[in-house]
Amino acid sequence: MRHQHNPLANPRREPRTTAVQPWRDSVVRGESGGFASRWQRGSVLLYVVWVVVMLALFVVSVSGQALEGLHLGDRLLGQLQAAYLARAAREYAADLIAQDPTDVVDHANDPWAQHPAGCPYRLEGGSFSLLRRGATESGCGLIDEESRINLNTAPGTVLQALLMTVAGLREDEAHSLAAAIQDWRDPDTDEHDAGAEQYYYLSRENAYDCKDGPFENVEELLLVKGMTASIYEQVAPYVTTEGSGQLNLNTASEPALRALGWSAEGVAGFLAYRDGEDSQPQTADDRVVVSVEDLSSELRPYVPNEDLVRLVRLTQDKFLGVASTVFRATVVASAIHPQGEVHVTCLLDRDGHVRAWTEQ
Repeated sequence: MRHQHNPLANPRREPRTTAVQPWRDSVVRGESGGFASRWQRGSVLLYVVWVVVMLALFVVSVSGQALEGLHLGDRLLGQLQAAYLARAAREYAADLIAQDPTDVVDHANDPWAQHPAGCPYRLEGGSFSLLRRGATESGCGLIDEESRINLNTAPGTVLQALLMTVAGLREDEAHSLAAAIQDWRDPDTDEHDAGAEQYYYLSRENAYDCKDGPFENVEELLLVKGMTASIYEQVAPYVTTEGSGQLNLNTASEPALRALGWSAEGVAGFLAYRDGEDSQPQTADDRVVVSVEDLSSELRPYVPNEDLVRLVRLTQDKFLGVASTVFRATVVASAIHPQGEVHVTCLLDRDGHVRAWTEQ
């Protein structure tokens, strides 16, 4: 019988090898030059790049925050230095007041009212300025509060005239608002004609009490019936709640004088009398009023008789005076290194004590 070869009969048959086998083995073993090796090296490189980028971003973030912190620190330091310069200005202003030779009569040529060295006054590290910033005043020095109408002592006729003069209100509107101001400050509950007492303020949507007491600050006017933001902005520069309560005729502004009820001719005549022969304010020949009671006879060549009658009436009401007790300093203080600036409004009494301090 012929023997036939069965290829499946020999289980020990060796597998055939090909040219691909060595390459595959090297890949599996991870030998140099293989695909797996290159992939691993690429992954490590990407990881390193990612770490470097993240570290760079972190450094940028930290450095940016540190730089911003340094800038903020400089600004705060500059503001702090400027604040101390403002306090130096306060002491300087108190010294100007102390140089006043008398506290019986105050006028626009006193040391506190006219001091050129105050604009600016230079110190190590910065400077400060004392500015006369009032409704009509400008220059260097201080302003006395008695140059303004006092809300707590002004007669109703003066309040009404002031509202008509500086806010342009009609007579009936000014009368009503002046009455409401009087009802707010007086201690009784009796309502002035066209004024307002407790029941009006309690009937409002945002109810509050009628104070029935003196104004503590000018801003309190905004609580009074009929007062608007627009009227307040026009009136505020001419009124005060500080000082003796009298209007100093030596320093009163033109709008304050018009609020006395004087005619335009009477106001112009009084200013001409006060400014002296050169007709210029704050000069050596200015006339100084030393007694309100004796003023009428001196003013006769300058002021109409009807205005002199009003002068006598207000003198009898103890509303007019010739001296000042509280002074307003408007301070601008500037630091150099680092830079900083503060604005301060400070009220000082004659002894240099601070009555109010508003810093911006």
